[in-house]
Amino acid sequence: MKHVFMLPNKYTFEKEGIKGTNFESKELSSKAKFAVIETESGHENRIRENECSFFYYIIEGNGNFEINGKIEVCQKGNLVVIPSGSVFKYTGKMRLFLTTVPFWYPEQEETL
Repeated sequence: MKHVFMLPNKYTFEKEGIKGTNFESKELSSKAKFAVIETESGHENRIRENECSFFYYIIEGNGNFEINGKIEVCQKGNLVVIPSGSVFKYTGKMRLFLTTVPFWYPEQEETL
C-alpha cells in the first residue's frame, strides 16, 4: 500500500474562482481528504458545508475568510478552521492546503 503521495502536475478541479489538485489518498484513509487550492481572488460564492469540517493552511498569500458572517484576516502560515454546518467564503490571492474531515463529496456542499 502506498504511503507517500506526490502532488499531481495538473489541476483536478476548477470552480467559482478556485482551481486545485486532490491527493488520491482515499485507498489509505477514507476519513479525510487532502487538496492544494490556488486562487487569484477567492471563492466567489458562499457555501455551506453540511458534513465536513474544513482546515485550510495558508501556504502562500493572504486574504479574508468570512465564516458565519464574521470576517477574519489571514496570511501565510495561518490555519483556518471551519466547523461543519458553517457558511463561508474567502477572498484574496492565496495557495492553500485543505484537509476535510470526514472525506468530502460534492453532494455535501450547498452553494448559497
